[in-house]
Amino acid sequence: MDEPDLLNDIRFLRRVVTSTRRAAGLNRRWTITLAWGMVISAGYVICAVLAANGRASLVPWVMPALIFLVGWPLHLYLSRQARLAIESIGVRPEPRRDLLFLWLGILAVGLLWVAFLVASGLISTHGYLLIFAWCSLHLIGYIMNGVLLSGEWFLVAGVVFAGLVAVILAGPACYWYSGIGIPASYLLIGLIGFRNARRQTAAA
Repeated sequence: MDEPDLLNDIRFLRRVVTSTRRAAGLNRRWTITLAWGMVISAGYVICAVLAANGRASLVPWVMPALIFLVGWPLHLYLSRQARLAIESIGVRPEPRRDLLFLWLGILAVGLLWVAFLVASGLISTHGYLLIFAWCSLHLIGYIMNGVLLSGEWFLVAGVVFAGLVAVILAGPACYWYSGIGIPASYLLIGLIGFRNARRQTAAA
């Protein structure tokens, strides 16, 4: 192999590595996480209003409806916008099937918990179990995000875990408040991503 050809191959490999490397400490898809935080926050507000007006039977269906009718269409739209923004700066986005299957699995298990609580009738007397189930599943997801993405997710997992412990220690009267940790964590990680993006823009 001639030396010029070898140098061209090395330059080509360097361009490939550069174009597929994720920016350290930067979540370019922070808009997606922030949007999920808003959707889930709206869901908890709707659930609280329904429970206060004696319509607790509708509460288990609020989140699935918001997730499939609002959350996922918004997720797909923002994912496309984020992909185009990443490609515009010459970086090729990585397909993260591991994250996709992780959160689809968490969603499936959560919906199974909803079906079990409704079918067994426990939702009417122990409705807070639904909140604990979703919080526990999200905690696992955040820890895995910390392993697969960045250390910021460990911070969010710690906040959710501390919130669950505090609610358990506070007693049954406060069990419902454990659900606040889910939308708050999504909003937190979204705002952290927004801050990091602004910092990188300012540094550039």
